[in-house]
This record gives sequence, C-alpha cells and structure tokens, in this order.
Amino acid sequence: MIGPRAFLLAAALISASALAGDTPASEAGAVAVMGPVINVGSRDRSVAFYTKGLGMVVQMDMGSDKRHETMLGFAADRTRPGIILVSDLTAKATPTFTHGNAFERIVLRVSNIDGVVARLRSLGHKASDVRNVTMGYKMAMATDPDGYKLELVESPPRKEMK
Repeated sequence: MIGPRAFLLAAALISASALAGDTPASEAGAVAVMGPVINVGSRDRSVAFYTKGLGMVVQMDMGSDKRHETMLGFAADRTRPGIILVSDLTAKATPTFTHGNAFERIVLRVSNIDGVVARLRSLGHKASDVRNVTMGYKMAMATDPDGYKLELVESPPRKEMK
C-alpha cells in the first residue's frame, strides 16, 4: 500500500508526463490532477473563506442539500486544478474532523501573497507573516475554517528572455 504523499507524487508525475507528451495519448488518456477533496463542516463558511479570502471562484456545485460537493478554482476553467469541498450532513451530529499525520497541507500558488494574507486577516482568519524563502519565493501559512493547513506561495517574477 502506498502512502498519500507517494500517491499524490505519482499522480502528478503521470499527469505531467501525459500532458507533456512523454506517454502516447492512447496509453495515458487524458490524465490530470483535479485537486484534493476535503470535508467541511459548513459549505457556506468554507466557500466564503476560499472565495473572499483567497479569491477562488465556484466552478461547479452538485449533489443534494444533505451531501453536497462544491468545486473551486482560481479560474472558471474546470480543467485546471482546484479544491473540492464536501459537505455531508447525513450524519446525525455535526462532523468532527481529526487531522492526523498523513495529510499535511494544501499548497496554493498566489500572485499577491501580501494582499491575500491581509485579506484573510481582515476577514478574521489566521495567517502567518509572509517570509522570503529561497530563490525569490515568498510563503505564508494559513488555516481554513475546518483546520486545514494551507501553504500560500508566491513565485518570483519571471525574467525576460533576451
């Protein structure tokens, strides 16, 4: 049995090689990572966090009022990776999520990390200070309403090719 990190790495490598043309399309098909699925206690609260706080857009809603899935992304294009929120109210009590040691965090690339951190804080959410890490990258950590850790990363500006 492979662990979650190994699975995600394998899925990313399969996706990247299929999209890059390393594997014939007839063998790979159209393989791409859609994004993580996370359980949330309140769909509305989580959608507000991801849309207002991080600037994501709702790409699709499906399911019933009792078990609902909401797909979010940074663009309206549903072929790009995003996050899928699952709100399952079929349980008799409000679900309690136990964060273990297998899942660590979701890493999101943002274009204006200082603005995102300020927006999250203004909405009452926790976010760390922005740090300069390596090779021009900036990063900060945030926590969504259900306790999921998010690593926010801003890439350095691209250098112009001469």
